[in-house]
Amino acid sequence: MQRGKAYFFSQLFGKRLPRGNILLASKIFCPDILNALCNPIKPAILRVLATTLLIAGMISPLQANTAHSAEKEIVVLATNTIIADIAGQLAGDYAKITSLVPRGQDPHNFDPGPSDLVKISNADLILLNGMQLETWLVSLIRRSGTQAARDTVTSGIAPIYTGQYEASIDPHAWLDPVLGKTYVENIAASLKKHLPGRAGEIEAKRSKLLKKLEEVHRFTEEKISSIPEEERILITSHDAFRYFGDRYQLRVESVFPTSADAEITIKDMAELNNLIRKTEVKAIFPESTINPRLVRQLASDNRITLGGKLYTDSLGEKDGEAGDYISMLYHNTSTIFDGLTGQRLEAKKPEQEVPLILTLGIVALLMGSFFIMWHQMDLGHGKKDN
Repeated sequence: MQRGKAYFFSQLFGKRLPRGNILLASKIFCPDILNALCNPIKPAILRVLATTLLIAGMISPLQANTAHSAEKEIVVLATNTIIADIAGQLAGDYAKITSLVPRGQDPHNFDPGPSDLVKISNADLILLNGMQLETWLVSLIRRSGTQAARDTVTSGIAPIYTGQYEASIDPHAWLDPVLGKTYVENIAASLKKHLPGRAGEIEAKRSKLLKKLEEVHRFTEEKISSIPEEERILITSHDAFRYFGDRYQLRVESVFPTSADAEITIKDMAELNNLIRKTEVKAIFPESTINPRLVRQLASDNRITLGGKLYTDSLGEKDGEAGDYISMLYHNTSTIFDGLTGQRLEAKKPEQEVPLILTLGIVALLMGSFFIMWHQMDLGHGKKDN
């Protein structure tokens, strides 16, 4: 019987195994209960069986690789650079992620073009902020005919109404690192639905990013709490720091309402001037996506510091001071702290008056020069007359 088993394995593996190994394999894999299966079988049948087993062993990993390759083809379209960066940190190389609004542009007044219709049409997933930020998106989606899934990444965040306009919401919840965790949770959940084969890796990156945001929160809490309460007045280009202000107990004011497109009145400017003079705020801050002209004017009129540039609606250049979401949050906190703890500019001393005697001397000199020139001209005319 043992020879029959050995014959089975010698035919299965050819003569590549030594005789002793063939006998050992036959003892392990062919117990007596399976003797009937180990009887001598025609070599041709054994070769077919071996080939079938080999192909079956290769198909399974091939199918797994094919599934992973298909997952890499997912196209994710975010409506701004902050959301795109969070998605990129979570998905890594397993998704192609693009921001519809480019770096440095304001999503409030974004004007999409034909190429944006193509981007939306090709997307598998659209990540949007909501909270009235992308008012232009509904029309764009309708015109594109896209079948992409849509997820609102602020789901679960209570909106803050600005109070300046009826039903006007501050959409900038991402500027609060604690609420930034909600963005991470929502985006991670959405990506795991569309990349189930990478759920474990996305989860690991989610945990890492949440830890970073907690570190930013602790850093910001420590910095802002060290500023005297009466000096925690943050004046920026537009109304974007409501969530940040609520979290860290700052009074938030702005030149423009939530959108820089809104009109600003003389009354608004007068109230800001009065606030600056009354509170003796030390700095006012421009923003990266908004023309700083009015902010500069307010700083100049009130002799206060023009603070460093804050990033609110867009990340900065990739390799710059606010090239990613975490760097942007650290930069904003440090810039606000430096501005609010700096020294107010001293008023210019009046320019020293020119002494009266010097003024009279200059006038006399000018008059003397004029008299000499007039006298010479008069002499020239006398010579011509002669």
